[in-house]
Amino acid sequence: MHTQKTSTLKTVAWLLGSTRDLLPPLLLACVLACATRLASLGIYVIAGLGLAKALQLDTGLLPAGTGWGMLAAAVIVLGLAKGALRYLEQYVGHRVAFLSLARLRNRMYEAFERQAPFTAGTKNSGGMLAKTTSDIDKVEVFFAHTLPPAVAAVVVSALATWGTWSLFGSEPALVLLAGYVLIGVLIPAIGVGSLRSSARSTAAARGVQNQLLTDTLAGIDVIHGFNAGKPVMESLRGSLQQTRQAARSTGSWTAVRATLTQLVIWGSLLTLFVLLGSAREFGTLLLLCCALVPSYEAVRAVDGFILGLQDSLASARRLHATAAASHPVHETANPVPLPATGTLRVSDLCVEFEGYRAVRGVDFDLESGSLIALVGESGSGKSSIAAALVRSVEAEGMASFAGVQLEDASLAQLRQRIILVSQEAVMIRGTLRENLLLGAEGISDAAMEAVLEELGMGPWLRKQKDGLQTRLGDRFARLSGGQRQRVALARALLRQPAVLILDESTSALDASSEQLVLDAVERRRAEGMAVLMISHRLSILKRAQSVLVLRDGQVRERGAAQELLADEQSLFSRMSVREADRILPS
Repeated sequence: MHTQKTSTLKTVAWLLGSTRDLLPPLLLACVLACATRLASLGIYVIAGLGLAKALQLDTGLLPAGTGWGMLAAAVIVLGLAKGALRYLEQYVGHRVAFLSLARLRNRMYEAFERQAPFTAGTKNSGGMLAKTTSDIDKVEVFFAHTLPPAVAAVVVSALATWGTWSLFGSEPALVLLAGYVLIGVLIPAIGVGSLRSSARSTAAARGVQNQLLTDTLAGIDVIHGFNAGKPVMESLRGSLQQTRQAARSTGSWTAVRATLTQLVIWGSLLTLFVLLGSAREFGTLLLLCCALVPSYEAVRAVDGFILGLQDSLASARRLHATAAASHPVHETANPVPLPATGTLRVSDLCVEFEGYRAVRGVDFDLESGSLIALVGESGSGKSSIAAALVRSVEAEGMASFAGVQLEDASLAQLRQRIILVSQEAVMIRGTLRENLLLGAEGISDAAMEAVLEELGMGPWLRKQKDGLQTRLGDRFARLSGGQRQRVALARALLRQPAVLILDESTSALDASSEQLVLDAVERRRAEGMAVLMISHRLSILKRAQSVLVLRDGQVRERGAAQELLADEQSLFSRMSVREADRILPS
């Protein structure tokens, strides 16, 4: 319990710290909320005075000679003031909320950027972004519907208690105060642990639902092709059942709290009736009953936002955990410039994930214009080596380019010199040009069109009436897996890297398209670009000067493809039995 409380307090501090510049307007929203509730209280008090006047009951508060016109005018003025204040409260409060959400979105995008490309790539990007977007939206409750109502509840209850004590004595004031404490503090505390647990369960289930829907829509063709709709729907139903169970628990506690609140309200009225009725202070009783309604309503708002606040804080805790996650890599404060060309030298490279050493003692030299291939079974450490070379993960050992240690260079310049093209070709929602550039400058349309032509995308591009302005994504032009991989490769080649890492980046291509890609890479190798190729498709490795065969994160064999194939007992030979005729020269 203490751990959870500490975590919640840290989360609240993080939310306020992330929006520190918005605290003045947030305080203004609190003032407006107080003024709105006090205006409402004033309307009921004047109505009570008018009713007492009509019934000829003495309250001791209405000055002699006060006419009905003055009472009506006061109600009209307060009503207009309440409307204006309520509008301003909603406007300022929601403006603060929306600006705060914009700040949070920026913070979360920055957090994802720090984790990219490897850490974020190991998670389901669709589910991760869908869950984050949903969580950010729910945090609006904290900013727009928590602090202003809470401040208003405290101010209104305090002023109502003080005014009652001053005008009518301590006993009726204590009755009101007891009701405020019960409705505003004790009843909202009932079932908080269960509500928090339900909120977590609901948020987790919704995250699973978002991920399931995202994955299902992305792979709808595969699901239909394998007639896998039923198990997918069963998974979704299981998640929905968890949501329903949490909703039932929340509903039960809500009903209990609402019942207790009504009992307190009617109990307070009954107590005042007995207390003041026995003293025959009927004017005071009537006035306090009129004032009790709006003052209790202000305090009841606490119970209302407590329910949404649990869900909001559950979402905020997840956002905080993501934003506060340690950087996968640390950038040096004084980066050393990287030369434009040079040798990529790796010595005793080790990569570890949560105590598991994925890569151990790997070393090789990749000179300008050369090609080294990494092969091995899934999980042998190939992609981890690639991630370490672009510093997406921390690694031990030595890795340098042109004599400069990679950890001493800026991440931006390192990822200009060494570019990784992975198997999963990510496309942003936008135009083809935007997908190729991704913020890069100084690249002409002619250069983009030439690279696409070189990679076999020219015929497709000429069929698009908008050319490079063709929009990609849902409801727009759809690319096949092979086309997406070629766009991703074009994106890399346009930046003219010194080292290009291809991590299964031709896996979705047919033989003719793959040949076009390899030819384009070969032409750039002739100009000095080095290539580190990771592939399961052994037939393309005959171009490599050296093949490194990995198993369990270690280099077990190295040499030219033909040399390794000559040893029938080698790992490489056993891996390539089925494709030996495609690798060996004719």
